[in-house]
Amino acid sequence: MSGNVIEPRLKYHLFSDKIMDTVVNFQVLKLKDSFYVWIGTSNKLGNVTVAMPTKFSSVPSGSVLLGPTDSHCLNIAQRLAKKTRKQVFVSGNVDYNQLMLPLIEKRIGQELMNSPEKFYDPS
Repeated sequence: MSGNVIEPRLKYHLFSDKIMDTVVNFQVLKLKDSFYVWIGTSNKLGNVTVAMPTKFSSVPSGSVLLGPTDSHCLNIAQRLAKKTRKQVFVSGNVDYNQLMLPLIEKRIGQELMNSPEKFYDPS
């Protein structure tokens, strides 16, 4: 067996915040050329959405991959894909409402701005 060490390609980043009296947990799975964000208040997966930037439109292409149609997760994925120019998967089980959703997005944006390397390899 050689002494070479193989670095894992998948990296996790976890953070939480209290948003409107609710503890919201965030998990980021950094992938090669993309990332996955789970937003939740319990240990349920929820639906899974994906968005990808395109050359032909300013709005990233997106779709629900698993579970019921949830425009909130899809919108978050599209905004993150537009901001990062990466493929983004978003899943969650938060009871989104019009007051909580912007605060959740703001919190993700803060984490992304402070630690972009936790989401993707900036280059």
